[in-house]
Amino acid sequence: MAFRDSFHDVVPGYRVNGDVMVFALKGIKEGGLCDGCKTLEIGNFGIGHRTLIQVPDEYTEAPSGYLGVPDVDAVYDQLVLAGMSTVIEGALVNPTSVALLEYDNDQVRAEAVGAGGQFTFSRGDVTSIKYVGNNNWEIPDADFNTFKELALQRLTTALEVVGQYSNSFIRFDGSNDYVEFTTKGAGNVNLLDWSKDWTIGVTLTEFDIGSDGKFVTLFSSGQNAIMLRRGGSNHGLYLTGNDGASKAGINTWYAPNPGGKLMFVNDGTAGFLKYYIGNVDGTFALRGVCNIASATLGNNNPDTNFCIGKKVGNNAVAESLMFHGGMNNTIIAAEAFANASPLITEYFQVNETYDEASFYADLTSWVKMGENAFPEVTDTKGVMTDGALIGGNEDDFVVID
Repeated sequence: MAFRDSFHDVVPGYRVNGDVMVFALKGIKEGGLCDGCKTLEIGNFGIGHRTLIQVPDEYTEAPSGYLGVPDVDAVYDQLVLAGMSTVIEGALVNPTSVALLEYDNDQVRAEAVGAGGQFTFSRGDVTSIKYVGNNNWEIPDADFNTFKELALQRLTTALEVVGQYSNSFIRFDGSNDYVEFTTKGAGNVNLLDWSKDWTIGVTLTEFDIGSDGKFVTLFSSGQNAIMLRRGGSNHGLYLTGNDGASKAGINTWYAPNPGGKLMFVNDGTAGFLKYYIGNVDGTFALRGVCNIASATLGNNNPDTNFCIGKKVGNNAVAESLMFHGGMNNTIIAAEAFANASPLITEYFQVNETYDEASFYADLTSWVKMGENAFPEVTDTKGVMTDGALIGGNEDDFVVID
């Protein structure tokens, strides 16, 4: 489920409705009891905000007006895993709770959904995010421009753009649901085999930026998988060939964009996988080239299935997660699209009616996600078969109005 669709135990004895929580901000208490202690401001509409504070061992209780917790960072990480979106490190937002956003060079003002009032974030002469009262916060001058830019990006109208060309998508809750085709078919027999040529593209209708260093699986077949490592703005590309027992990859220093596209081009002969990131407006860039030989060629174990969003099973190196967010229009080709190819340029254009694209004949599969009767997921070209959303529910097939 999305963050807004559930209650969340932030700390024992304090459970918040995901539909009313707006943001969470890390900070430092200045002055008085627990001076210098870590804090976490939780903004809600209609019920006022709450402030958690990490209480040192030498204190028996939290200062007045604070909720004491043993580990602020652990609470923050829990909210990330539950579905809150990172704006900058230390600042989370629930996009579905924001009704209006106003901004200029020195302020960002967010109007919450419902009767919750306004939250104002101003450029200030502070060293960390600081609450100054009356739902007003100051952002360090050096961080403000990044804060504003990423806030606008996280609160994008991506679905409005994607909705011009698609009428549905699948929303993965990051907990237990994934798509699996039990048979990827003769046309895709080499798919996710590191020694073969293939191309995968996908539209991310929704995507949350995390920074906990955990691995999120996008695609897998057998024990082979493509993952992104959550590192704030640096969502590194990682591969495995033994179900996650070992992982290797590259830093990219670019995170995917909600409403944008990703493309993975594997050249089995040259031994490289190229990783492209696209934007809502159709622009794109090559963001990384992964050396397969040094990454996973020694562990190359694809199978006859193909999964979308299913985590790898072995967490020996670091924890692997299910994909959390929205996906649509997965396309597959049994060839490696050449760098600077007009086919790649055409793919990243906003238009998602791939049967009208010049490269449609080059595709082996096109999965229009969320358009069938739940839980069925089909390949328009009929190559992959027996596809379904596993572990989800009917609401995960989201219609774009």
